[in-house]
Amino acid sequence: MKWSIPPKIVYSICVSLIFVLPALIGYALRIRVFKASYLAIGVYGLVVLIFIVLQLVFATLNRIIAIRFRRKTKQVDSEKTPECYKVGLAVVGYRESPELFSQCLMSIKQLEYPHPLKIVAVIDGDEQEDYEMAHIFEKEFQDSEVTAIPYLLSEATEQQKLDFTELCKSSAQISCYVQPHRGKRHAMYTAFRFLLNSDCEAVMTTDSDTKFDSKAIMELERALHWYGNIGASAGDVRIWNTGNLLSFMASLRYWMAFNIERAAQSFNRCVTCVSGPMGMYKASALEEVLEKWIKQSFLGMECTYGDDRHLTNCVLQKGHQVVYTHLAFCETETPEKFLRWFKQQTRWSKSFYRELLWNAKSIHKHSPWMAAELFYQGLYPFILLFSIFFTLWSRIPLALAAWLISLVAIGSIKTLYALVVSRDFKFLLFPIYSLYYLLGLVPAKLWALVSMWDVGWGTSARSASELKKESQILLKLKEALPVIFWWLLILCGVVFNIIMFTLHPPPLPYDVSSPTTIVFYPNPDQIGAESFST
Repeated sequence: MKWSIPPKIVYSICVSLIFVLPALIGYALRIRVFKASYLAIGVYGLVVLIFIVLQLVFATLNRIIAIRFRRKTKQVDSEKTPECYKVGLAVVGYRESPELFSQCLMSIKQLEYPHPLKIVAVIDGDEQEDYEMAHIFEKEFQDSEVTAIPYLLSEATEQQKLDFTELCKSSAQISCYVQPHRGKRHAMYTAFRFLLNSDCEAVMTTDSDTKFDSKAIMELERALHWYGNIGASAGDVRIWNTGNLLSFMASLRYWMAFNIERAAQSFNRCVTCVSGPMGMYKASALEEVLEKWIKQSFLGMECTYGDDRHLTNCVLQKGHQVVYTHLAFCETETPEKFLRWFKQQTRWSKSFYRELLWNAKSIHKHSPWMAAELFYQGLYPFILLFSIFFTLWSRIPLALAAWLISLVAIGSIKTLYALVVSRDFKFLLFPIYSLYYLLGLVPAKLWALVSMWDVGWGTSARSASELKKESQILLKLKEALPVIFWWLLILCGVVFNIIMFTLHPPPLPYDVSSPTTIVFYPNPDQIGAESFST
């Protein structure tokens, strides 16, 4: 039976709603599945648990696929010279820390690949401060050439495009280009065009603060051959600066995001975001979507952030599959200060919710798991928000305690999986991330929706000249207002909860018939019975 598009859409939506509707109905009608001690599991909690279990199963199967394919290809490679794509590497940056950029370039020089790499770096800016990165590139790649392009290729005239074609013909194997500042996306476009005009069969992307494992490019290229219609492959992004609690927690969260969430998507061949620090696209797939990608707009404004997610979306819309391999990994830097981390999460949340409009155009072309993931990721924070406020103003401290326990319980499920897979006991600390989720990520998602009109990047550059500008107290205070407002709401709710319970304790049995947590909530019958028995 050959499916037409409408039945596919209906099928994908119906299957994904299996995860969502029972949860919402159960949450609204306060349906319990069963009762146990002080806690009763609600329908929403049951669906969340099933969803997480499926994620873990899919993630495990994806790991098996990656390992088996590597063994298979290694056996073939030992008998003859491996047939690999001609790969080009696109490096883009804007006033990056000299140390980070230098480390990035050194890791690129150590990449192992059977064929020479075509390397193109594009600096997003042509002022004096921007040439700092160009000089670092010349130092690391002494045989390279640095060329200034006085125009943006993404907005070039016909004559400028002809000039660019001639420039491509004379470009060296390793080259660096400096162009007017317009944002990361326009720098990526220039790098992509250079590589596509150089007859590369696959293009690898990276940021200027990324450090590669030496086998990363080989594993990403290998993943492109898993199935016949793969358009892109993603790798495992890790954190190298884990010196304080925030960055350490972020490193654990990164592991979960890539080795569980993206791995589960990969098993269904529908990874929704090939992260900027490391990803590879087939040149044919990239050529199909490049012009559409660079011209993206939202609410009548040019899109700046979310370039990696939208590029992945464009590939998915063409019907190409996107996979993830844990065997390719790199390291990148994460914010060490809470406010910078909050701005980063806000920017990522904006791109996620904005890209839902484009996701909707392609879910019928891919596994129903893609639709289910998008529903879950989109709705979960807001159901959690309702739960937070119900709990804080319920006047029953036990409900607040049970709510916190439930967050830890959810985190513990993935913690156990990470502990078994990685054999690293540091994941025992992952439940602490629940506090960062509550105090930072939830308000970031709310603020992202409120400020969708703001297309600014949010975080700034990290060169010495730019860091001097970050000491403006009023600017910092303005940026912190959403977080401060959220924390005050939480604090007032906790204080109100305790004071009202102390001054006006509710009669026994406590009325906690509404779910006060996502997974667990106090069982009012059990609370009342045990209270009376004492």
